[in-house]
Amino acid sequence: MILAVISTSATLYLLFFILLAPFAYFYRVVLYSSAALFIFTNLALIVDFFIFRIWKFHINAMVLNIIFSPESMDSIQTGIAPVLAVVFIIAFFILFEYFTIKKIQNAPYEKKRARNSKVNRLLLPTLFLIILVDKVAYGFANMYAKREYLEPTKVIPLYQPMDFTRTMERQFGLKGVKVAKESLAIKGNKSINYPLEAITITNPNAKNIFIFTLDSVRASILSKEVTPYIDEFSKDAINFKNHISGGNATRFGIFSLLYGLNSSYWFAFLNAQKGSILFNTLDKLHYQTHIFASASTAWPEFRKTVFYDIQDRISDKHEGKPYEKDIQTTDEFLQWIDEVNTSKPIFSFVFLDAPHGQSYPKDNRKFLPDHYGEVNYLTMTSKDRIPLLNKYKNSINFSDKLVKKMIEKLKEKGLYENSIIIITADHGQEFYEYGRYGHNSAFNYEQVKVPFIVHLPQEDRYKEVTELTSNIDLVPTLMSYIGVSNKTDSYSNGDNLFSPKYKRDQAYIGNWNDNAILTDKYIYVFSNMPDKIFDNKIYDTKTYKEVHPKDSQKQKVILKALHENSKFIK
Repeated sequence: MILAVISTSATLYLLFFILLAPFAYFYRVVLYSSAALFIFTNLALIVDFFIFRIWKFHINAMVLNIIFSPESMDSIQTGIAPVLAVVFIIAFFILFEYFTIKKIQNAPYEKKRARNSKVNRLLLPTLFLIILVDKVAYGFANMYAKREYLEPTKVIPLYQPMDFTRTMERQFGLKGVKVAKESLAIKGNKSINYPLEAITITNPNAKNIFIFTLDSVRASILSKEVTPYIDEFSKDAINFKNHISGGNATRFGIFSLLYGLNSSYWFAFLNAQKGSILFNTLDKLHYQTHIFASASTAWPEFRKTVFYDIQDRISDKHEGKPYEKDIQTTDEFLQWIDEVNTSKPIFSFVFLDAPHGQSYPKDNRKFLPDHYGEVNYLTMTSKDRIPLLNKYKNSINFSDKLVKKMIEKLKEKGLYENSIIIITADHGQEFYEYGRYGHNSAFNYEQVKVPFIVHLPQEDRYKEVTELTSNIDLVPTLMSYIGVSNKTDSYSNGDNLFSPKYKRDQAYIGNWNDNAILTDKYIYVFSNMPDKIFDNKIYDTKTYKEVHPKDSQKQKVILKALHENSKFIK
């Protein structure tokens, strides 16, 4: 840890030296520029240190919004002590630099040169040696999965890791270790504090659970015309009409759905290879669990995250076009239902891929024109919107038929009335409504609002819910339903949808480069990219037009998200 801190600091100041060295002729300019850099850099590092202590991550776009917004003081009750501490630190740095510059300027030139030469001879080789040792040590620790050495470096801002595993293997024949599943689960989760307490089941209520997830299906596409069976199914279920995915891409949508956590945790959980507490709980209740996925669960990395503990209960090996893989997946599910012991509780997650690839058989061309199911994605423009949308509708219409087969099988086996059955999607799809095509590019309703239809066992079920709900509410809802007595906030960012106290005023959404917080009025978007860290925007939720409201409640919204995004990190 000490080596890593010194190495990172030395590298940072070496960078400053390289930037300023060409201007050495302008002696006074370089001297004062160095002083300003010293003050700014060290102040930023100190602020970052305290931010990491509070929220477990380094300065990002949301944090900068808090720091540089005057109205944030209304939301953060800091008290006088932190303010005085910051003033004292700034004053100390300024005075330190002032007296240092005075001392340098007053010293004779030859004395300065001799002293500088002596310091360089002693200090530079030492620093280069420390940097070398740090990087090599990290590289070998990474190569042999010594996470007790890797994890602490996350505390250090701007730390640059070293990975030479492939080079060592190719050039020197040294092979890294593949850590066993059990040991990796222990060592890999050192920075994860999830759940906050052991799960307790006091009133077991092990109902069957079936989740049918359609890739890339936005809520607005469901209708009697496009999805006749799902439309009919919704009449015997609770239809959440304002449901928001945790991401506008598959990784983040599924992560939020099956962990009950904000999608910002994806990277930490992937690094730790920590599975969802949902499946551990189902195992305690002796559920027969199986995952049916048309596409590989190795990419996105669901075998290293949500399904980590149940990898032997996944069927995802298929061939052909997406719709052909969906047919194979459906057949596997139907066969499993025929063979499974229906006297024991069942959990199944089915993930169909045809809408994502807009794939369907030739005899399923219901919506025309569709370019005969073929589109050149390299040359397409907004002029192709109608055939693209028809292609999308055809694929979803085909998925509707497969969902019908599976749910009708549940009825045939006598499972329908005694099961929780959910139809949903990982994210939506845009068709140039706002100038974009696809997903993972914006946080408008087309990309993030998804169907969420829940059939409950043996109840008068039909109901439409228009209040804001989120993917992260599924796990606490299921856990509460099957008898978990823990408070939902001990293992989730969400809450039980059927709790009388349920109320959601914002939904967190994420992807690779950006994060967003959606409320009824506004969508706040923050970039993770270094070159866009100040480029934060606010959009009207319904129109997705950029706005500049004075009463946005931005700081309150951000603070709540920051708290939730740090809760399960040590």
